[in-house]
Amino acid sequence: MRPPHRFQRDVLFLLLLAWATGLPGVAMAQENIQWGPFRMNAGFTAGADFRDNANTSEHNPKSDVLLTLGPTINGGMYLPFSGGEQFTLTMAAVYTHSVEGVTGDSFGAPLTATLSLPIYVAQWNLLFTDSFNFTNDPLEKTFAFNQTKITEYSDIATASATHQFGKFGVTFAAQRYETYFPSDPDQQETDYTFSFTPSYTLREGYSVFIRSAYGITYLQDPLLQDSQGYSIDLGLTGQITPALFGTISGGWTHENLDASGTNKATVVTGIDSTVTLSYSHPLRPNTTHSLSFFRNPGVPLLLKSSSISQATGVSYTISHRLNRYVTLSPNISYTLIKSLGGPPPLETADFVQVGFTLQRTFTERLGGTFSYRYQVRSSDIPNASYTVNDISVNLNYRF
Repeated sequence: MRPPHRFQRDVLFLLLLAWATGLPGVAMAQENIQWGPFRMNAGFTAGADFRDNANTSEHNPKSDVLLTLGPTINGGMYLPFSGGEQFTLTMAAVYTHSVEGVTGDSFGAPLTATLSLPIYVAQWNLLFTDSFNFTNDPLEKTFAFNQTKITEYSDIATASATHQFGKFGVTFAAQRYETYFPSDPDQQETDYTFSFTPSYTLREGYSVFIRSAYGITYLQDPLLQDSQGYSIDLGLTGQITPALFGTISGGWTHENLDASGTNKATVVTGIDSTVTLSYSHPLRPNTTHSLSFFRNPGVPLLLKSSSISQATGVSYTISHRLNRYVTLSPNISYTLIKSLGGPPPLETADFVQVGFTLQRTFTERLGGTFSYRYQVRSSDIPNASYTVNDISVNLNYRF
């Protein structure tokens, strides 16, 4: 299950901070399409997905088998400048056939496109990014129940400026986040966030920072309340030890909810925190442990009819290479969400997800995955709970 978007924005900020302080990047695989500035991998995917509750229903679950088939492409366009500007694209344009007819046939494309433009001006590191994402899986949304599909378009645009003064550094950033659901327009949301982050480098690739942020949220639903708020967080980020990399931060959030209809103006405050850690023991290089934790008392539109929510969650994943061809990745996650404002009834829901993914490389060009996911949504309002067993197998071929 995807974590709340405000947590995603924090992670994006930390990636920007890591870029600004010179942390190493990740190299791309050799591309099979090299045409001018385009560097891409083209391929083909085919798979099957069984769900015993494809309509995410509490009392009338219906099973379905989804067959997918279609071309894939991922890579980017690298612009001819010295700053490392690039446009990256990951896309799978697939046709989905519903064997039982519960979900229905469709032609869709889980798609992610990202534009990154770093520019260096008078010792300032400027970074402009835009990330577009399209999904249509109801299991990926915390408010989705009694639905077989939920199409979502989201876009995150950011601009940041960083300057290093020896070990001291400052980062100014602005961000616009927008999400849109064609089948449920009232769930549309637009956020603006402005932040100032001074930092101090304790050693190479490891720094302490203080982040002050101000945000504005506009909600489409006229029954819900727009909000403005601020937060301040203290944290550490980078290579904490030779085997431990990540970020630890904590602070305070204050949100003001505007009056709307019968909803009175209210104030929401509380402690927020974020932990993202990746650990690889030097004596066991084939095993990596990843832990994330978040707590945020001011997240909108995680639940239906909720102006703002408090979200707390933790997830743990192990990635273990069984051999040079096979990687096993078990995972477990838990999220608790409480509605803090909006028309009654105010919902409290928790989510548990347990599963694993098995990746297998058959040849240089052919790979496959087998995954199992058990997901539970438990709610205190009627007909809003469900359980799902999801088993999927997929083959990917690179031309």
